[in-house]
Amino acid sequence: MRRRSARLVSQYLVKKKIVHSLIIGLSVAALYQYLVVGSGGGEEYPRKPIRVVVPFQPGGGSDTFVRIMQKAMLDSELMPQPLVVVNKPGGGTSIGSSYARDAPNDGYTVLCLHEALMVAKSTGQSPNGPYDFEPAAATGEFGVVVNVTENSKYQTLEALMRAAKENPNTVTFGTNFNTPAHFSGIMLENALPGSKFRFVATGGGAHRLSALMGGHVDAIMLSIGEFTRFKENGIKALAYLGKERLKTIPDVPTAEELGFPVFGGNYHYWWFPKGTDQKIVDYFSEVLSKALQTDYVRQRTSELQIEPKIITGEELHARIERRMEMFGQVEVVTGIELPDVTKWTLGAVAIFSLAILGQRFSATRLTPTATAEDRTRHYGFAFGTIGMTIVYVLLMGLGLFSYVWATLLFVVGTGLFLTRCDKRKWGYLLELALIMSFGVHYVLTQLFTIDLP
Repeated sequence: MRRRSARLVSQYLVKKKIVHSLIIGLSVAALYQYLVVGSGGGEEYPRKPIRVVVPFQPGGGSDTFVRIMQKAMLDSELMPQPLVVVNKPGGGTSIGSSYARDAPNDGYTVLCLHEALMVAKSTGQSPNGPYDFEPAAATGEFGVVVNVTENSKYQTLEALMRAAKENPNTVTFGTNFNTPAHFSGIMLENALPGSKFRFVATGGGAHRLSALMGGHVDAIMLSIGEFTRFKENGIKALAYLGKERLKTIPDVPTAEELGFPVFGGNYHYWWFPKGTDQKIVDYFSEVLSKALQTDYVRQRTSELQIEPKIITGEELHARIERRMEMFGQVEVVTGIELPDVTKWTLGAVAIFSLAILGQRFSATRLTPTATAEDRTRHYGFAFGTIGMTIVYVLLMGLGLFSYVWATLLFVVGTGLFLTRCDKRKWGYLLELALIMSFGVHYVLTQLFTIDLP
């Protein structure tokens, strides 16, 4: 009986060692993938899907254009790996641009954002600007139009502008702050001194349309492509912000014809995080150029009134400099304030702390038999765990640490705290930390292509 028990124990220990060895081996493999292969590893680029960050909701002009390019690249097999569209709306494009800016510069994250990136930086509305990225190309030139509903009381641009001057801040103008749509509205104000719109944050093109049709705003700015898709909803174009009328909408005058010399041409720019290898940038630029030449892209861009042009290299950098200089000359009064993550987190800490203190007071009265030492230990663990959790969230929320390193520190720190640095648990903590950080990161980003900070 004793021999059998000893044999079973021996077999259990052997199996346990095998399991631990497998866990350590897989975690080390994930670590290698993250540190070596994930950062380039000398392998041919690209060897995994490339995430394209679109800082708008699905359905708008930018999102539509990116998905057209995505399909062309896939159908024509222009790359061995596909593009994966990641929508990161909010904050006047600051959320999406910050996400892309802080991503690893390994070539597997690229931001597609038009001149909103330059507008927001030049006017002080966002900390992110073109100099925080490596520009790959400007693709697909498109113009914009001023729109109202078909039954609007403002049936001409002159009537709209006159109302904005005679009754400042009463004409509501739906826009997405820090974008060319916002900037074009400001330029219209500047074209008629004394006029003032009340800009309302409505989001991307699809959301602007909803706000207009719902009667929440009086006017909106849309790209030509968006207007083409949305005009059947009962909207009317008052003016085109281009040098000359478009053949597809010949009855829509230019703003310049009406006495407002405002021009709003734009491109879709592709931005890699700062420090991305120039060979990767050049490779992706070439892929974009090939995609624009496909029959599918030419057909779709023609339908959306987008010129399938591309600007790269020195010409691209020169254009960015010119646009930055132009945008910097426009004074923006209207701004937005994003929530202070740190203050909100500290507020959450205060609320949880008060809740625990209240529970401790109640527990002291209801369970007088519990020793002071037991109560102190219990609430010490509670406060300590909450505190470390808050720090963990802040490390990722403020962009100080990626998911991998923040999780590794959190699991190890919390484990040591809860086990009182019990040396017998260190091996288990290391395994758990590796699984939760590098292991989970590998599974979610490599196998399922899920975004992590």
